[in-house]
Amino acid sequence: MSKFKKIILIIAPFVLLYLFCLPRQLFRQPLSATLSTGDGTLLGARISDAGQWYFEPAATVPDKFAKCIVAYEDKRFWWHPGIDFLSIGRAIRQNLSRREVVSGASTITMQVIRLSRPDAPRSIPEKLLEAVLATRLELRCSKKKILLLYASNAPFGGNVVGIEAAAWRYFGRPADELSWAESAMLAVLPNSPALIHPGRARARLLEKRNFLLDKLQAKGVIDEVECELAKDEPLPDKPLPMPDKAYHLLERLRVAGGDKAYVCSIDPVLQDRVNAIAKSYFSEYHNNLVDNMGILVRSVQTGETVAYYGNTKGLAPGLRGADVDMVPAPRSSGSTLKPLLYAAMLDKGMILPGTLIKDTPYNYNNFSPHNFSREFDGAVPADEVIERSLNVPSVRMLERYGVPEFLELLQKMGFSTINRDADHYGLSLILGGAEITLESLVGAYLSMARDLAGDGETAESPLSRASIWLTFEALSKAGRPEEESSWREFSSGRKVAWKTGTSWGSRDAWSVGVTRDYVAGVWVGNSDGEGRSGVTGVQYAAPVLFDVITALPSSHWFSKPVDNMVPLEVCHRSGLPASRICPQVDTVWVPDITERPDECKYHRLVHLDAERNYLVNSSCYPVEKMVETVWFVLPPAMEWYYMKNHLDYRPLPPKHPDFDAFSDQGNPIEIIYPQNGITIVTTRSLSGKEQGVVVRAAHRDPTAVLFWHLDDEFAGQTVGEHDLLLRPEPGRHLLTVMDSGGASRAVTFTVK
Repeated sequence: MSKFKKIILIIAPFVLLYLFCLPRQLFRQPLSATLSTGDGTLLGARISDAGQWYFEPAATVPDKFAKCIVAYEDKRFWWHPGIDFLSIGRAIRQNLSRREVVSGASTITMQVIRLSRPDAPRSIPEKLLEAVLATRLELRCSKKKILLLYASNAPFGGNVVGIEAAAWRYFGRPADELSWAESAMLAVLPNSPALIHPGRARARLLEKRNFLLDKLQAKGVIDEVECELAKDEPLPDKPLPMPDKAYHLLERLRVAGGDKAYVCSIDPVLQDRVNAIAKSYFSEYHNNLVDNMGILVRSVQTGETVAYYGNTKGLAPGLRGADVDMVPAPRSSGSTLKPLLYAAMLDKGMILPGTLIKDTPYNYNNFSPHNFSREFDGAVPADEVIERSLNVPSVRMLERYGVPEFLELLQKMGFSTINRDADHYGLSLILGGAEITLESLVGAYLSMARDLAGDGETAESPLSRASIWLTFEALSKAGRPEEESSWREFSSGRKVAWKTGTSWGSRDAWSVGVTRDYVAGVWVGNSDGEGRSGVTGVQYAAPVLFDVITALPSSHWFSKPVDNMVPLEVCHRSGLPASRICPQVDTVWVPDITERPDECKYHRLVHLDAERNYLVNSSCYPVEKMVETVWFVLPPAMEWYYMKNHLDYRPLPPKHPDFDAFSDQGNPIEIIYPQNGITIVTTRSLSGKEQGVVVRAAHRDPTAVLFWHLDDEFAGQTVGEHDLLLRPEPGRHLLTVMDSGGASRAVTFTVK
């Protein structure tokens, strides 16, 4: 074997050892979870599992800090190979002359190696090993990368590691926004972080910082004025608390992805305003033992979340339920789904915006909803049903549309928590019988807004742009008179489509609002489900919503999607397609579909005597003297309630005494209560006496006398207001009512 080969065999192991002496990953510290915006604003942070503030390293070292740290720690950093032989010579000379260690010669590269080996002994052999590893690191990484490794892993006092965490901990902003004075202060900390922690030894810290600033001036990095101004800057008083502006969002991300750096679409200025709004309402609501709130705002243009307030965390010590994130929490929907049903029925041609919906007492399989005011209007235009959030007409609309079909629509719109079948929910689905989340509610309205704001070529919602526009127009009408709230109107004049909702027992107060650029949603209540008196969507959630909307940039309203709509002539009073006899016709824009409701059925041709006092026909009055006129006629029960709220409504005149009843059109009697087939549970007074049942009917002739029979036994007669108290025994009964002309109605019911 030649001498050369022997030398190779001897050297090769050392070369291999040198090449592989450096671990592939130098640092494996657990990260702090952080939440930042796209521009680097820190919204929140959590201390790492190692008990340190250790942020994910940035892409580069801020220029000011880089110049400061190189000037202070390693002035020949950019040129040496990891070892600064001139510094080593200086250190040996100084230490020998003073017979003690007064100066070191570690380069920044060597300090990176030392930081990566925290448990290694501080000895001469270890120093030699650091020097070898430093040269190897120089071969692997660029100078900028080495400087970044140092800046990201150096100690900055206490449990703060890395320049990014230090900048936020001491100055409350990103490292690349620090001044020369702030950068210089941080640059001197890693040299002896335990000795010159910002909370102690402030004089020495100030001395070292100013020494570095003078050094920067001497090197021409900063001028004299900059140096003096930097020296005038005070040191930070004490470490600052880390920002925590979106607590529940960060916790939600941590659960899903662990501790790491998260970047979100939150608008930091808007988030601050939303947090302040929530805080401003807390004291008032807390006085009524209402402790929790969720707020979510999303951009229509991008679909991104721009504000996320999960709950009232940190507003009071030990506040119940504050740890629960109310944005994804399932809660009873209240009335928030009604506009979606309205839009769906418009799309199917089942209604038009002004179609009259029956608003009279209703019972279906012993489900008897009532309006918030516990009053009935008889008949209400469909768009007003949505505007006023009336319960009974909404239930009738759902019954007509179909619960299975509506469930399918809701699931297409992202309500994943509504996952039972139609039999489980029944008609109560439209009144809060299902659970939704604030996230899914805002998402559904957002999909509609994005479709309406877009070009119509792509759709996120199963609803048409035309029906969405009509729905938003109905929701933009301010005021909820049925809620009996003093908080009625949004005074800024900004157009907003908004909807409130209140669950049974005042457990959940909802409000969702849509502008051209944003969708905002608010939930207020208690996360444990406790209801409180007076907690309604209008009184608790809507004020918060409109404060949030006021904090948003103003915007124009949606353009009418005329390419998806057609003009249609409708009856002014019924809202249905106008018939040839409707006296007043309006032109409205409706979805461009083939299906339409039947034409107006409420305007009828009637015949009166010459004095217009009686309804007549050929059996009682000469044909040549009859006066033919058009009359707006509602069915008896609808008419009975409608007249109370519409003073301009005129019931038909009574029939002529000789009128042949069998030639009349339709039955003039309608039994309002009880409805056919229901079960009634009667109550007793304090004395033990049976309270009985009040039965009610309506007759088209306000002067008619009605005769009541219970199980074929005469029970009494009524005139005008047809209410009668009965005391039926438990069991099944037949109730019959008739007028003097022979018209009659009958229902069966059961008493328990």
